[in-house]
Amino acid sequence: MNEEQIKEFLENYREENHISPFRENSEFIEYIKDGIEDINDYCGAKIDYIKDLKARRLLKYYVLYADYKKLAEFKQIYEGWYDELQRNYFIKNNNSNIQ
Repeated sequence: MNEEQIKEFLENYREENHISPFRENSEFIEYIKDGIEDINDYCGAKIDYIKDLKARRLLKYYVLYADYKKLAEFKQIYEGWYDELQRNYFIKNNNSNIQ
């Protein structure tokens, strides 16, 4: 995601989660960038969070849990989502028939 897309994602996230306008954007932007890096690294692919709505939802959950300092719980709860994304991107990148 480029900076403009991150800001758009953040605006959407703030609206969906009723985040106070008095909270700084910088902290959320760091959570978003960390989440993108974490998810992409796990999946072994550069994910388009605009087109891939499941990955986008996972990123939103990442930011939510990061804001509450609960990333360990996030990883346990959403491990299956990570695995599914990893499998989907492996299949796409390798043109494999594995399902």
